Amino acid sequence: MALLKRKPETSKVLSVRIPQSAHQEFDELQALADAQGFDLRGSLTDAVLQWIRQARRELSSNAGETESLSAHKARSMTVNGSGERR
Repeated sequence: MALLKRKPETSKVLSVRIPQSAHQEFDELQALADAQGFDLRGSLTDAVLQWIRQARRELSSNAGETESLSAHKARSMTVNGSGERR
């Protein structure tokens, strides 16, 4: 067993704009999660880290391509910030 332990990585705030209705829903979920002993913000952080890794893989594998793997799989269907399909 090692005697020395690594210092935890410092964290920074990532600000992302979301629709007001989504923010309200998040606040409601946060209250439910707290009441049941869950760490919703920690889960969101994990999901963002997973998204970053996937974006890195897609960008690395698409060197020179203009369409992402996700957009290709979705057949170019996109959803804007309010949830409307375009």
